[in-house]
Order: sequence, then structure tokens, then C-alpha cells
Amino acid sequence: MDDLELVAAQLRRCADDLSLYGGMLLATLAEALPAHLVAVRREGRLRARLGGRESALLGLTVSLGGRRFELDRDAVGGRPVTVIRHESRGVVLSSETVSADEWCRALTAELVAAAGADSAAARALQRFTSTA
Repeated sequence: MDDLELVAAQLRRCADDLSLYGGMLLATLAEALPAHLVAVRREGRLRARLGGRESALLGLTVSLGGRRFELDRDAVGGRPVTVIRHESRGVVLSSETVSADEWCRALTAELVAAAGADSAAARALQRFTSTA
């Protein structure tokens, strides 16, 4: 239970002002979570090069069990949108745009549940709580 609270606090801290910290939250989650749980979306290389910077993270999807947690923004500095989708065999049964706080709590609960059966998820939780 302590791990759940630490992870939730870390996610909430990053999500308090998503328009300002959206990139940081995306980078933190993409780095902390095991590759088999997360897929990232980056801006085009040409656009980044024209802007004189590295290709930025624009979104990510965390897939845990029958749920897909999406954090996505249109552009660098844009306010991310948080969506939870319920799936069965690749078919989306429901999709709900939720508050960042609700998204963080739901993702945290799923990560804690997954950590019991997935050593990579457990290590991700440990990395995340060590920065809390």
C-alpha cells in the first residue's frame, strides 16, 4: 500500500500542471516502465530538426491487462489528454477521457497489481518510488 501511495504522489506531482510538465511526465513514464508495457509517440524528426531540438515525446500508451492508459498531446507544450480504454482481444469496449488525477490513480493501481506478477513492472515501481 505504501508503494501505491508513493507512486500516486509522484504521478500527481508531475500531473499537477500538465501543460507545463507534460513532457516531463511523458519522459518519466517512458523511462521507468518496461518496454513491453509502454509504447511512445514522438514528433516527426523533420519538425524537431527545424525547431533545432531532439524529437520530443508527444504521447504514450501503457497497456496493462485489459486496460490501455493513454497520455497524449498535440504538440510540444500542449496540454496532454488522459484517456483510459477497456479492451478485449484488441477490441476497444469503452473509452473515457478522465482527469489527470483519476488517470494517475488508475494507472498506479494497475501497476501495483501487475508488479505482483511481472518482475519488470515491480522494478519500474521501485525506480518510480525512489524518485518520489
